[in-house]
Amino acid sequence: MKSKTSFFNATLYKKNLTRFWPLWGLTAFFGGLVPLSGMMMYLNGDLRVKATDFAQAYYGGVAYFAPVVTLCYAALCAMAVWSYLYNPRSVGMMHALPIRREALFVTNFLSGLTMVAIPWAVVGALCAALSLMSGAFSAGPLFLTILCIFGEGLFYFASATAAAFVTGNVFALPALYFLFHFLAPTLDFLVTQFSSNMIFGLQSRVYTGVADWLSPTVYIMKNVNPKSVYEQVPIPGQPNATESVLRSVTLENAWVIAVYALAGLALLGAAYALYRYRQSECAGEVVAMRWGRPVFRYGIAALCALGGGQLLYVMLFNAFDIDSNTYRILPLIACMLVAGAIGYYGASMLLAKTLRVFKGSLRGLAIVAAGCVVVCCFVGFDLLGIANRVPSVDEVKYVRLYTANNTYYLFPGEDSAVIEEWRGVHKAIIADKDYMRGKFRNPPVTSENDYRKHTYMTVRVCYYLKNGLTVDRHYPLWLSQERMQEPGTYDNLLDRFVNSTEMKLRRLRFGDPRFIVENGNIDVQRSGNGFEFSSRELQEILAAIAADAKADAWGQYDWFDEDNTTYAVSMFFWYSVKDIEELANRDNINVYLRPGMENTIAALKKMGYLTDEDLITQSEMRKIWEERDSRKFVQNDASDLSDTILPEAVTEGAALSDDANANPNSAPQTPAESSAASMS
Repeated sequence: MKSKTSFFNATLYKKNLTRFWPLWGLTAFFGGLVPLSGMMMYLNGDLRVKATDFAQAYYGGVAYFAPVVTLCYAALCAMAVWSYLYNPRSVGMMHALPIRREALFVTNFLSGLTMVAIPWAVVGALCAALSLMSGAFSAGPLFLTILCIFGEGLFYFASATAAAFVTGNVFALPALYFLFHFLAPTLDFLVTQFSSNMIFGLQSRVYTGVADWLSPTVYIMKNVNPKSVYEQVPIPGQPNATESVLRSVTLENAWVIAVYALAGLALLGAAYALYRYRQSECAGEVVAMRWGRPVFRYGIAALCALGGGQLLYVMLFNAFDIDSNTYRILPLIACMLVAGAIGYYGASMLLAKTLRVFKGSLRGLAIVAAGCVVVCCFVGFDLLGIANRVPSVDEVKYVRLYTANNTYYLFPGEDSAVIEEWRGVHKAIIADKDYMRGKFRNPPVTSENDYRKHTYMTVRVCYYLKNGLTVDRHYPLWLSQERMQEPGTYDNLLDRFVNSTEMKLRRLRFGDPRFIVENGNIDVQRSGNGFEFSSRELQEILAAIAADAKADAWGQYDWFDEDNTTYAVSMFFWYSVKDIEELANRDNINVYLRPGMENTIAALKKMGYLTDEDLITQSEMRKIWEERDSRKFVQNDASDLSDTILPEAVTEGAALSDDANANPNSAPQTPAESSAASMS
């Protein structure tokens, strides 16, 4: 009679669970403390919850807590059930048993997956019991949470299993596992830092996030979110008082977890294939597969060259380029070569398990050096033409522009002529990149008088393209009064563009249906008063500012305004944004009152928010603050003197001191020196 092929061994399954019970037992114990504490609070009468509160807690755990915990815990479970692979004696014994590798694989995987699931099952059962006790049980959110937790557990343990078969060393398993999970964002960060310091216009970019989907923990925490809907309801017995009540909770993008669960099944298949052809003799090796050793060696060398090379450059050479934010190619090649060689020989030592790896290694070192030179030259000389990329109007979905301390949104069709004008400014900035880099290496300001002739300004532009991609650029610029009078310079073109009548109204967002003003307020610095506009007043004030803009009384940006000629009166407006998917749901602007804004001044006076005494300039307001500060200094100095020389007169002088410092906190707080950075 032909024997049957078994794919599961119950004895081995039970042995794994009983052998490693401290791992899953302690995890379940500490995890269960949270719902147990909730039960104690409920029994004590300190906890009042509804079904929506439990749903919010479940979904928050799925999105923010479970990915991190399961990521780490799955690695420990994999190290436990696959530990026999990393010792020659234990792997020889296991493979000598009358159990096929298929049965070993399935049994160990199921036992490890059970160990991952037990703590979550305990926590889930206690949470369900707590919801039943409080009368807030809801089957739908609990069922969805169970599916999501199982999907996350399946993916993380499957990926840990795949990492277990790539290596033959128990300590290399967690290192490779976490490297696999975070390699994409790490490379994103390193490449972005490298290119932003080599290619003009990419400055200050830290991380793009385009490869986050290759890092499940990052992607889940970013995209899977509980969406809570609140409603303002009156509080009984308190007229005109309301409170927020949670009405419903949904889990957005839960399908992402399902996709990763399917990816986990694919990784499981790859792990099974690796196990079938894995040699028992590879126990103890850092990389179990022979074909993976050059990948490991040169991969570590590349990571060290890219990351360590930049670190060495910053430590040794950045002092020479601290103002230009630009790497120099030759020093960078040298730094990357040193760091790459360290990574190359370090990986070789791990693979060979000896320090004697230098003989015959020149060929590999030459490959590392050639890679450093090619990458530096390819990016440094911008062979792809990234710095010169200026999308045409036909390619653009819309443009978001930040300049003159304001943000503008330009849309093809209604703003095609303005976008075309901006493209001319953008090309002029690119053409003068060598001039700008020289100015940053040798700043044009050496005295206070120079600051009246030169100013520093940041320009950021992002083209949202119709194909879903973006072209994002950042330019730190030095502007000069002399170049601003020269036609064709970026100084001149930028000034004409920003101070055109079309841009003034776009700065205010007045009449744009995509931006709906929700609230606003006014701050009067002389009196220290602040008021919030009503909905009717908001529309009236914005219409008055728009009228002043059309009359060229508002919106003229002075790049060299050192005298603070605006009034010490500012207004803030907050907008909700619709029909622009890539933007946040809110936007805001700041408007400073200027002499000549007769329509706005008249409207504010009519509403009672402004008097003639409040119309003083920023420079005049600063003098008032300086006088107040000097008086306080004299009074404090006199108080210290009386305490030192005439201690017996303290009681007598208390009344005088109180009169002199009456209500010291009533003076308006000095605003930040960035008043010139507000909308004028």
